[in-house]
Amino acid sequence: MNKVVIEKVKDFCKKVIESSRCRNLPFHNWQHTKDVVENSKFLAKHENLPEKTVEELIIASYFHDIGNIKGTVGHEKLSCKYAQEFLTEEGYPDRHIINVISNIKATEMPQQPETLSQKVICDADLAHLGKSTFSLNNSNLRQEWERYNGQLFTDEQWTALNVNFLESHSFHTKSAEEQYNEQKRKNIKKFISNNY
Repeated sequence: MNKVVIEKVKDFCKKVIESSRCRNLPFHNWQHTKDVVENSKFLAKHENLPEKTVEELIIASYFHDIGNIKGTVGHEKLSCKYAQEFLTEEGYPDRHIINVISNIKATEMPQQPETLSQKVICDADLAHLGKSTFSLNNSNLRQEWERYNGQLFTDEQWTALNVNFLESHSFHTKSAEEQYNEQKRKNIKKFISNNY
Protein backbone atom coordinates (compact mmCIF):
# COMPACT_ATOMS: atom_id res chain seq x y z
CA MET A 1 0.00 0.00 0.00
CA ASN A 2 1.54 3.31 -1.11
CA LYS A 3 0.55 5.41 1.90
CA VAL A 4 2.60 8.38 0.71
CA VAL A 5 0.61 8.69 -2.53
CA ILE A 6 -2.69 8.12 -0.70
CA GLU A 7 -1.86 10.90 1.76
CA LYS A 8 -0.94 13.26 -1.10
CA VAL A 9 -4.19 12.41 -2.90
CA LYS A 10 -6.18 13.02 0.29
CA ASP A 11 -4.52 16.41 0.90
CA PHE A 12 -4.98 17.48 -2.72
CA CYS A 13 -8.65 16.47 -2.92
CA LYS A 14 -9.48 18.03 0.45
CA LYS A 15 -7.84 21.31 -0.57
CA VAL A 16 -9.66 21.43 -3.93
CA ILE A 17 -13.05 20.48 -2.49
CA GLU A 18 -12.85 22.82 0.50
CA SER A 19 -11.68 25.81 -1.57
CA SER A 20 -14.48 25.46 -4.12
CA ARG A 21 -18.29 25.64 -4.25
CA CYS A 22 -18.29 22.10 -2.77
CA ARG A 23 -17.52 23.45 0.71
CA ASN A 24 -21.07 24.91 0.68
CA LEU A 25 -22.82 21.88 -0.81
CA PRO A 26 -25.02 20.18 1.79
CA PHE A 27 -24.33 16.69 0.40
CA HIS A 28 -21.45 16.47 -2.12
CA ASN A 29 -18.86 17.93 0.23
CA TRP A 30 -15.66 16.74 1.94
CA GLN A 31 -17.65 14.71 4.49
CA HIS A 32 -19.29 12.69 1.69
CA THR A 33 -15.87 12.04 0.15
CA LYS A 34 -14.48 10.84 3.49
CA ASP A 35 -17.52 8.61 3.98
CA VAL A 36 -17.06 7.00 0.57
CA VAL A 37 -13.37 6.36 1.31
CA GLU A 38 -14.27 4.64 4.60
CA ASN A 39 -17.09 2.66 2.97
CA SER A 40 -14.72 1.54 0.19
CA LYS A 41 -12.11 0.37 2.73
CA PHE A 42 -14.76 -1.51 4.70
CA LEU A 43 -16.31 -3.26 1.69
CA ALA A 44 -12.93 -3.98 0.05
CA LYS A 45 -11.80 -5.72 3.24
CA HIS A 46 -14.95 -7.86 3.37
CA GLU A 47 -14.63 -8.70 -0.33
CA ASN A 48 -10.98 -9.75 0.25
CA LEU A 49 -9.59 -7.48 -2.46
CA PRO A 50 -5.82 -7.44 -2.95
CA GLU A 51 -3.84 -4.61 -1.40
CA LYS A 52 -3.03 -2.84 -4.69
CA THR A 53 -6.70 -2.92 -5.72
CA VAL A 54 -7.66 -1.43 -2.34
CA GLU A 55 -5.08 1.31 -2.90
CA GLU A 56 -6.62 2.12 -6.31
CA LEU A 57 -10.08 2.13 -4.72
CA ILE A 58 -9.07 4.54 -1.96
CA ILE A 59 -7.52 6.91 -4.51
CA ALA A 60 -10.60 6.69 -6.75
CA SER A 61 -12.86 7.34 -3.75
CA TYR A 62 -11.02 10.55 -2.92
CA PHE A 63 -11.27 11.75 -6.53
CA HIS A 64 -14.73 10.44 -7.48
CA ASP A 65 -16.71 13.66 -6.85
CA ILE A 66 -14.00 16.30 -7.19
CA GLY A 67 -15.49 17.30 -10.56
CA ASN A 68 -18.45 18.76 -8.66
CA ILE A 69 -16.35 21.89 -8.18
CA LYS A 70 -17.58 22.94 -11.66
CA GLY A 71 -21.12 21.55 -11.44
CA THR A 72 -23.08 18.32 -11.17
CA VAL A 73 -23.61 17.37 -14.82
CA GLY A 74 -20.79 15.20 -16.16
CA HIS A 75 -18.68 15.73 -13.05
CA GLU A 76 -17.23 12.21 -13.28
CA LYS A 77 -15.41 13.13 -16.49
CA LEU A 78 -13.73 16.08 -14.78
CA SER A 79 -12.97 13.91 -11.74
CA CYS A 80 -11.13 11.49 -14.05
CA LYS A 81 -9.16 14.35 -15.61
CA TYR A 82 -8.05 15.62 -12.19
CA ALA A 83 -7.08 12.09 -11.11
CA GLN A 84 -5.12 11.39 -14.31
CA GLU A 85 -3.20 14.67 -14.18
CA PHE A 86 -2.37 14.42 -10.49
CA LEU A 87 -1.34 10.75 -10.54
CA THR A 88 0.72 11.15 -13.72
CA GLU A 89 2.61 14.03 -12.11
CA GLU A 90 3.23 11.82 -9.06
CA GLY A 91 4.70 9.11 -11.31
CA TYR A 92 1.94 6.65 -10.44
CA PRO A 93 2.05 3.66 -12.84
CA ASP A 94 -0.18 3.95 -15.92
CA ARG A 95 -1.86 0.57 -15.42
CA HIS A 96 -2.98 1.63 -11.95
CA ILE A 97 -4.15 5.06 -13.19
CA ILE A 98 -6.35 3.23 -15.72
CA ASN A 99 -7.94 1.24 -12.89
CA VAL A 100 -8.47 4.35 -10.76
CA ILE A 101 -10.22 6.07 -13.67
CA SER A 102 -12.41 3.06 -14.45
CA ASN A 103 -13.49 3.03 -10.79
CA ILE A 104 -14.44 6.73 -10.92
CA LYS A 105 -16.35 6.28 -14.20
CA ALA A 106 -18.34 3.42 -12.67
CA THR A 107 -19.94 5.78 -10.13
CA GLU A 108 -21.80 7.65 -12.87
CA MET A 109 -25.55 7.19 -12.65
CA PRO A 110 -27.10 4.87 -13.60
CA GLN A 111 -24.35 2.68 -12.16
CA GLN A 112 -23.19 -0.20 -14.34
CA PRO A 113 -20.05 -1.58 -12.68
CA GLU A 114 -18.30 -4.56 -14.23
CA THR A 115 -15.32 -5.46 -12.04
CA LEU A 116 -15.50 -6.24 -8.33
CA SER A 117 -13.50 -3.09 -7.65
CA GLN A 118 -16.06 -1.00 -9.57
CA LYS A 119 -18.89 -2.70 -7.69
CA VAL A 120 -17.26 -1.82 -4.36
CA ILE A 121 -16.91 1.90 -5.13
CA CYS A 122 -20.48 2.06 -6.45
CA ASP A 123 -21.78 0.48 -3.25
CA ALA A 124 -19.54 2.74 -1.16
CA ASP A 125 -20.92 5.82 -2.95
CA LEU A 126 -24.55 4.84 -2.23
CA ALA A 127 -24.02 3.17 1.16
CA HIS A 128 -25.99 5.99 2.81
CA LEU A 129 -29.15 4.43 1.34
CA GLY A 130 -28.73 1.64 3.87
CA LYS A 131 -27.65 3.61 6.90
CA SER A 132 -29.58 5.05 9.83
CA THR A 133 -28.28 8.51 8.83
CA PHE A 134 -30.22 8.27 5.55
CA SER A 135 -32.85 10.82 6.62
CA LEU A 136 -30.24 13.54 7.21
CA ASN A 137 -28.28 12.70 4.05
CA ASN A 138 -31.44 12.67 1.98
CA SER A 139 -32.57 16.03 3.36
CA ASN A 140 -29.12 17.47 2.54
CA LEU A 141 -29.33 16.11 -1.01
CA ARG A 142 -32.78 17.69 -1.49
CA GLN A 143 -31.45 21.06 -0.30
CA GLU A 144 -28.47 20.75 -2.65
CA TRP A 145 -30.65 19.93 -5.67
CA GLU A 146 -32.97 22.84 -4.88
CA ARG A 147 -30.29 25.44 -4.14
CA TYR A 148 -27.63 24.52 -6.67
CA ASN A 149 -29.44 22.58 -9.43
CA GLY A 150 -32.74 24.46 -9.41
CA GLN A 151 -34.64 21.18 -8.94
CA LEU A 152 -37.71 21.85 -6.79
CA PHE A 153 -39.96 19.07 -5.50
CA THR A 154 -43.18 18.96 -3.51
CA ASP A 155 -43.04 16.59 -0.54
CA GLU A 156 -45.16 14.13 -2.53
CA GLN A 157 -42.84 14.28 -5.54
CA TRP A 158 -39.76 13.88 -3.35
CA THR A 159 -41.26 10.87 -1.58
CA ALA A 160 -42.26 9.22 -4.88
CA LEU A 161 -38.84 9.88 -6.43
CA ASN A 162 -36.99 8.42 -3.46
CA VAL A 163 -39.22 5.40 -2.91
CA ASN A 164 -38.91 4.56 -6.60
CA PHE A 165 -35.12 4.92 -6.49
CA LEU A 166 -34.71 2.95 -3.27
CA GLU A 167 -36.95 0.11 -4.44
CA SER A 168 -35.25 -0.18 -7.83
CA HIS A 169 -31.73 0.08 -6.38
CA SER A 170 -29.66 -3.02 -5.64
CA PHE A 171 -26.25 -3.19 -4.05
CA HIS A 172 -23.66 -4.90 -6.25
CA THR A 173 -21.57 -6.74 -3.65
CA LYS A 174 -22.56 -9.40 -1.17
CA SER A 175 -20.89 -7.41 1.62
CA ALA A 176 -23.00 -4.32 0.94
CA GLU A 177 -26.18 -6.38 0.77
CA GLU A 178 -25.37 -7.94 4.14
CA GLN A 179 -24.36 -4.64 5.69
CA TYR A 180 -26.97 -2.24 4.31
CA ASN A 181 -30.07 -4.02 2.96
CA GLU A 182 -31.97 -4.36 6.23
CA GLN A 183 -31.62 -0.67 7.08
CA LYS A 184 -32.46 0.25 3.48
CA ARG A 185 -35.77 -1.63 3.82
CA LYS A 186 -36.48 0.32 7.03
CA ASN A 187 -35.66 3.59 5.23
CA ILE A 188 -38.15 2.71 2.46
CA LYS A 189 -40.86 1.96 5.02
CA LYS A 190 -40.25 5.27 6.79
CA PHE A 191 -40.42 7.11 3.49
CA ILE A 192 -43.67 5.43 2.49
CA SER A 193 -45.25 6.30 5.84
CA ASN A 194 -44.01 9.91 5.34
CA ASN A 195 -41.83 9.90 8.41
CA TYR A 196 -39.09 11.76 6.53
